[in-house]
Amino acid sequence: METTLGIIEGFYGKLYTKRQRESLCSFASRNGYSYYIYAPKNDRSLRRAWKDEFSDTQIAKLKNFALFCHAHSMQFGIGISPLGITEEPKRDLTFLYKKIDTAINEFNADIIAILFDDIKLYTKDEGIKQKQIVKDIFNRLKGTGKRLIFCPTYYSFDPILDKVFGERPSDYFEQITDNLPHDIEIFWTGNKVLSKSITREDIENINKRFKRKVTIWDNYPVNDGKFISKKIYTREFCSREKLDGVVLSHAVNPMLEANLTKISLSTLPLCYQEKSETEIREHRLKEIKNLFKSDSSKLIDYLDKLNDEGIDCLNDPQKKELLNICKKQKNAASRELIDFINGVYKFDPACLTS
Repeated sequence: METTLGIIEGFYGKLYTKRQRESLCSFASRNGYSYYIYAPKNDRSLRRAWKDEFSDTQIAKLKNFALFCHAHSMQFGIGISPLGITEEPKRDLTFLYKKIDTAINEFNADIIAILFDDIKLYTKDEGIKQKQIVKDIFNRLKGTGKRLIFCPTYYSFDPILDKVFGERPSDYFEQITDNLPHDIEIFWTGNKVLSKSITREDIENINKRFKRKVTIWDNYPVNDGKFISKKIYTREFCSREKLDGVVLSHAVNPMLEANLTKISLSTLPLCYQEKSETEIREHRLKEIKNLFKSDSSKLIDYLDKLNDEGIDCLNDPQKKELLNICKKQKNAASRELIDFINGVYKFDPACLTS
């Protein structure tokens, strides 16, 4: 397989615990993924307070997780969202350099992601300023062997981005790609922010426009938006066929439920191996059994309902029945499902693209 697979923890909402993050990382490693990018939107040190130096506690936390990743043959990456940097780039680049230096020197980060997603445009030439910042970082990283990934503000053709962050300049894609070094990767979510399908033709078209193979940021099965937060996405990946070699890399944004998200995540590598729909569907059922230690048809029916229709489709007796099923299981996946039913995973209104 030519295309590499990874995880990007890039959602809004409740942060993973250390145990959840490590469990997901080791699971991903066993299932064909090769990197993990830490970039949760609600980690203030990476977004709201990105100019501040990492605290000693944060350094220890990320250093330990980076060591965990490397011990499990996973590259470790960190994603920084430098809010407002294009207003005073010369002044603020110093803060960003310090952050990146810490990531490399303290965490031994393999991947640096500069994320301009979900940020309003300040000027019509914003793309040019974003590109220059990324180029400056690229020049700083030369010779280190580190991957640099750039997420633009408009990372899809989806008009929801224009509605929320302002109409994109007609030449925005040219602004960010003209004379951009070929080794800088660009994140792309597909034709939509939440792309139900990502076809070979879609990717070939955007590759041509960006003058490089894109790195997919896949927003399935993430569930942090206003409507998708009512769902638990455990169905297998689909409509992502014949992408190997056309996509440079494919990073998955997981659900807030770190154990339940393993069900769908286990199926993406099978798409790249061009397994049949039946094989992929059967693998999903096997993963449900592994996680819940049960292949109860009732449990699977409820998981299907939560995937397709969401929590609002269940009446009180059904919720009570599902809670009783989960309470008997006594495992991490069941506990997450109980928490979901009880409203622990609430929608974060900071998620603007919902």
